[in-house]
Amino acid sequence: MLFNSLQFVLFFLAVLGVYKALPLAARGQFLLASSLFFYLLWIPAYILLLLLQIGVNYFLLRKMVAARRPKFYLIASLVCSLSALAVFKYAAFFAESLAPIWGLIAAEELGIPEFLLPLAISFYSFQMIALTVDTYRGDIEPPQSLSRYALFIAFFPQLIAGPIMRGREFLPQLHSGGLMTRERNQRGLCLLASGMVKKVVVADLLLAPFVDPVFQNVGAAAAPAHLIALYGFAFQIYFDFSGYTDMARGLALLLGFEIPANFREPYLARNPVEFWRRWHITLSTWLRDYLYIPLGGNRGGMARTYRNLLMTMLLGGLWHGAGWNFIVWGGLHGFYLVLHRLSTGQRRAEGESLRLADLPRILLCFHAVLLAWVFFRAETFADAIAYLGLLFTGDYAQAWPGLATLVVLFSAVLHLAERRIRLALPALRAQFDDAFGAVLGGLCFGIILALALAASGAGGEFIYFQF
Repeated sequence: MLFNSLQFVLFFLAVLGVYKALPLAARGQFLLASSLFFYLLWIPAYILLLLLQIGVNYFLLRKMVAARRPKFYLIASLVCSLSALAVFKYAAFFAESLAPIWGLIAAEELGIPEFLLPLAISFYSFQMIALTVDTYRGDIEPPQSLSRYALFIAFFPQLIAGPIMRGREFLPQLHSGGLMTRERNQRGLCLLASGMVKKVVVADLLLAPFVDPVFQNVGAAAAPAHLIALYGFAFQIYFDFSGYTDMARGLALLLGFEIPANFREPYLARNPVEFWRRWHITLSTWLRDYLYIPLGGNRGGMARTYRNLLMTMLLGGLWHGAGWNFIVWGGLHGFYLVLHRLSTGQRRAEGESLRLADLPRILLCFHAVLLAWVFFRAETFADAIAYLGLLFTGDYAQAWPGLATLVVLFSAVLHLAERRIRLALPALRAQFDDAFGAVLGGLCFGIILALALAASGAGGEFIYFQF
């Protein structure tokens, strides 16, 4: 079930109704059962993999806590999580890439099939790894029951595409049972409505119709259409993924839980470091804490720092997909980070305020990100190279897609407006009474229901579901 479907709205209303009626002690078990049922509806067989991963990793986590030499169980847990990713996501890709070395034609000659990727395996694997490592470091106490551990991993609002949660953020909330308040209900409905608008209206209705055909048939359209489609994809993936995150956060709030934000107007970033503090925030912090810093971070001299940045982003690109285009996408972002550090020295935290003088840096950073998106979106590495060739050598004297250009400009303005709304919302909320909040909540629910009805049977999957 997609969040942007009438089926899911009905499912969630049923879950929420029963959840509120249950005593606090029974809510966790019911929420776990609902989460597993939600996952079961995608590809039923893969629920067995999820349950196996949960069971084995919880067993190893408890053994690690009790052991005198816990490192063995830490390694075993990491191997368990990463081996599942390796088999289901990367085995065919690496076999295909190495086949020429062995004088073979294709991965099939090695007997390695291409598996249908289990839904959310990248996200829940990273969440398991983070909890295991944090426990090993002594940063957090592990959950005391298998059911609570399972709910931490399988919590259905964020199971499919994040945010990637940390134990210190969510386990205390599971222990207390969450806190359902009028303020959280209002924020939850507003986030659900904004996420639905971003996904159904902006990403699917306005942007996808002219972006997807161009990338699916590179070279068929003129150069101006390819350029506008690239700008369109930058906003399509943002509104699609941030729309999912808004909806996930809204669903969690209605159930009484806070989950972290994942985006903060990333295309207003003034440099590559700031971009990754604003884009897919929970993944970038995961890569920093569990890959970049363990590799050595910025210790050991500049050469090692640059190596660690490049390795982190290359592996971050590979996390997104088993293909050379994703590796190049990650490598480009690693190169940007290295170049930024070379030009400015130590990383500098940018303040929240923006000035007109920041505009050149914002535009430069945005267009660097835009260039990398070609490799992320193109169907193959060859398509990405052909796309870039057309962008840089194509004939721009041909007709420009006027409507598509207007849609891209509208998306950019909407992105700017989001920042205004985010900064102004706390003060606005404080000025209005509960009666206004109730009216606003009803309006948001009407938007959600109307868009779910409009999108049922026609709305596309969220882009990040494939990762």
